[in-house]
Amino acid sequence: MEKRLIAIDLDGTLLRKDCTISEKDRNALLKAMERGHLVVPTTGRGYRNSRFVLQDFPVMSYYINANGTTITQGDPEKILFSCTMPYETGCKIYQLAKEYPTFIEIYHGLDAYDSYRGCEYMKESRCMEAYRKQLLKTNIHMESLDDFVLKEKNLISKFHIMCVEKKDQQELIGRIAQLPGVYPISTEEKNIEIADAHWSKRNGLEWLCEKLGFARDQVIAIGDSDNDYEGIRWAGIGVAMENASERVKEAADYITESNQNYGVARALEHYGLTS
Repeated sequence: MEKRLIAIDLDGTLLRKDCTISEKDRNALLKAMERGHLVVPTTGRGYRNSRFVLQDFPVMSYYINANGTTITQGDPEKILFSCTMPYETGCKIYQLAKEYPTFIEIYHGLDAYDSYRGCEYMKESRCMEAYRKQLLKTNIHMESLDDFVLKEKNLISKFHIMCVEKKDQQELIGRIAQLPGVYPISTEEKNIEIADAHWSKRNGLEWLCEKLGFARDQVIAIGDSDNDYEGIRWAGIGVAMENASERVKEAADYITESNQNYGVARALEHYGLTS
């Protein structure tokens, strides 16, 4: 069979609601890898956290993280590409987010950074405990992010913001949307994800395919939320989970079962990638 690049989202796709991976989905991905297909985690999460979530797998050759803005080689660890926001834009987003009780997670290079107070706000937001603990496991926690952002002038590839109150999330996302060059999205009830408006998982996939010599029709992209939409539309085969948003389902070529019902395994089996 022709070698495929399988771009696999994590939250809501490979991960179940409790942030675990079913044995059936795990085995299906391992079989696809054994048959020579290239599995590429393509996620909103940062690189370190993706490695942690997938620790039961062999180290993946490549990772696409932070909504497509960071592309990393797995072994040896090496950033191949990074799309960052202008410094002034990052500062403005950070200052706006600080006006509210929010968890602010900053993606820079291979790592994600947050503050101790922000972690308390994340807990107060009442997001799922399994998700909160898993996400924070690999972060670099700081007393404050002020120096990291405002003084050290680190360039940021993505912001992940979690608001304590829904009304604050709605107001903040509207204010951020007025900034030039960014396109904030929400993948969970109280969260906001912000990256460069001109870069998405689709762009990350295009970049990696060009580097590795994969044609678009060799790509299978599997996902569920709005940050998967562009990649699913672009891929030769776009697969939406049954639990995906309607927008993502409309863009897909095939709708598989939910993340609770072995949707990844069923999609790979449907396209003959495990046998």
